[in-house]
Amino acid sequence: MVAPKTPPLYDRAKEQAELDRAWKSGKPELLIATGRRRAGKSYLLSRYLKGRAGLYYQATKSTSRDQLRTLSNVVATQFQQTGLEFAAGFSDWESFFSFIVSQAKGKPFLLILDELPYLLEAVRGFGTLLQKVWDHELQGTQVKLVLSGSYVSAMRRLTTADQPLHGRKTGSLAFSPFSYRDAAEFFPAYSARDRLIAFATFGGLPGQLSLIDPSRDIADNIAQQMLNPSGRLADEGQHLFDSFLGDAGVHYSIVRAIANGEQKWSKITNRVGKDSASLSRPLDWLQDMDVISRVIPITETPPGNPKKTIYRLADPYLAFWHRFVAMIRASGSDDLMTSRELWDHFIAPGLDEYMGPMFESVCRDFVGRSRHPRLPFHPVRVGEWWSDDSSEQIDVVALGPKRQVLIGECKWGSVTADDVDKLNERRDIVLKELKGVTQVYVAVFAGNSVGDRRLKGRISKGDVLHFSLDDLF
Repeated sequence: MVAPKTPPLYDRAKEQAELDRAWKSGKPELLIATGRRRAGKSYLLSRYLKGRAGLYYQATKSTSRDQLRTLSNVVATQFQQTGLEFAAGFSDWESFFSFIVSQAKGKPFLLILDELPYLLEAVRGFGTLLQKVWDHELQGTQVKLVLSGSYVSAMRRLTTADQPLHGRKTGSLAFSPFSYRDAAEFFPAYSARDRLIAFATFGGLPGQLSLIDPSRDIADNIAQQMLNPSGRLADEGQHLFDSFLGDAGVHYSIVRAIANGEQKWSKITNRVGKDSASLSRPLDWLQDMDVISRVIPITETPPGNPKKTIYRLADPYLAFWHRFVAMIRASGSDDLMTSRELWDHFIAPGLDEYMGPMFESVCRDFVGRSRHPRLPFHPVRVGEWWSDDSSEQIDVVALGPKRQVLIGECKWGSVTADDVDKLNERRDIVLKELKGVTQVYVAVFAGNSVGDRRLKGRISKGDVLHFSLDDLF
């Protein structure tokens, strides 16, 4: 019988390197692993444990006693020589950690406590207990304690100044969503256009990207996973915050408002129907959870003018789900049409409009991260710009180490010389705000081939840099 092939692991070199460092350090380690659900934390951590001494435990929403009983069963299965039985086990958490120290025997031992916020909720004083264990029992050992959780804001609070573990963290594992380039590894045979559509709809979380069947086109995958009521992502956007919050109605409303085009705070509060004061805490929570990002023009200095601040959804899947899928489900059309008919009727006609802002975001990422030979410099900052009244904007503004500036126009469809002319008009305003600019480069990023003769001429003369969808990869 042939052993099943281990799925490939994409874009987690930094996290693996940090685990390697901790494993070989010769001393105890306390690592904090953060990242949203489906970011691949559990997959990488459990995979790393294979072939190494250690224990992985994923906490659940249950009582302290129930957690200990489950943990005892896990230990009895993995460490049969200890004599623990399924019906009996650890009487308290102190005895569990004493067992871990005895199992380590002075050698490297990896203890992974996943979904830690559930333990913090279930076990009174668990943070203080961890502090005591770290300060006393684990010193002089080679136990590598990894605390992991999807409740991002709660995990980040673990080591703040008012918490028991403050000053004790020895390393971090940040499981960020994949970039559009890394996401494309899941479907390398797709065209550049379909790879970007896949990223803009499924997002950058590997647990969602892995649901894509690369043998089927992207429309079929979206229809199957999101528009089919039994699809894995059909209602994820509707219940994403339920496990973290008792009442998340306002949070969902904020997300829905932004997904439907409201980016200014005043417009968001008006659409949600709540005053600014009552929405500030939910907004902060959504930002802490990496669901919403706060954006200011590149010419502003953080924190920036609140009147110029806009808010965007950081997760493309949530943006797509609340823009399209929520509407379909609310209308009841998913009971009347097949999933592919829903795609044809509701999604396909509005997809290009949806892809416009997504394409702009991808282009900014490309300018900032890539080393494409036609990019004139590697930027120290990449962003965008818009006027006070938001009537004028520039999609890409990159600042170089010698005060160079690249400004870019992004068109998911066709781009013409007229677009570049308008871009040059806005350029003068931005240069006045930036001051001290030494050199300016103009670029166009196009979703379609350039057909405009006048623009072709300017590109061939080197007056305008041109990047196609294929260039982005």
